[in-house]
Amino acid sequence: MYIISYSVKLENEKNNYEVIIRPPAEMSGFFEQAELMRYHRYQIEYVNKQEIVCPRYRQADGTEVVVIPWFLIPGRPYPIQIYQYACSLYSTNPELGQRGVAEATRKKFNLTTFSHSTVSRSFRRIEQSRKLAVESRFGADAWDFLGGLPVLVVGAAAKADATQEVSPHHENRFPKVNDTLVRREEMSVFLPKFTLGTKRENIELTGCQFVENWHKKTGRLLL
Repeated sequence: MYIISYSVKLENEKNNYEVIIRPPAEMSGFFEQAELMRYHRYQIEYVNKQEIVCPRYRQADGTEVVVIPWFLIPGRPYPIQIYQYACSLYSTNPELGQRGVAEATRKKFNLTTFSHSTVSRSFRRIEQSRKLAVESRFGADAWDFLGGLPVLVVGAAAKADATQEVSPHHENRFPKVNDTLVRREEMSVFLPKFTLGTKRENIELTGCQFVENWHKKTGRLLL
């Protein structure tokens, strides 16, 4: 079980290698009787390389809780706003393929590595999160399926366009730009486009707000 803290801003921690995460102040009562078991350490790269130290607690009923910051995806090398940025860039620029998006993301955040396959995986995972949230609220009939890929039903015109999409799962190749046009158009409405072309600190603020609102509305992690 995870509890998310929204207090840490990485731009404010740029000179600190070790960033220690603490339980949210508004949940102090939840941890009064909890036993601190250990710390989990995660390495990420953003402005520089940092180690994120997350406490693990055991509640009186045996439930174990790890406190993580909003930007952390356990096991992934970058904070969530980088993946948000890449997926937003991919969704709102039909002329850019995944390799172009990966290159632009590397330049934006001065990353040593960020591949086109990472763009593809992140895009699919955010799609899946959105799909599950819509289904839990409106039911599975809110979705049609095209080649195993969920497509939100937004009207007859969109459904007609969707029939022209070629699913990457139907061919033994990496998806081309035209393969994902409908999916990208849907995601461009979902993701915060105004983060593109802005300073890193604005991307971080927008990313935090997006993750917090998403979690409060759905009870789910975005990624």
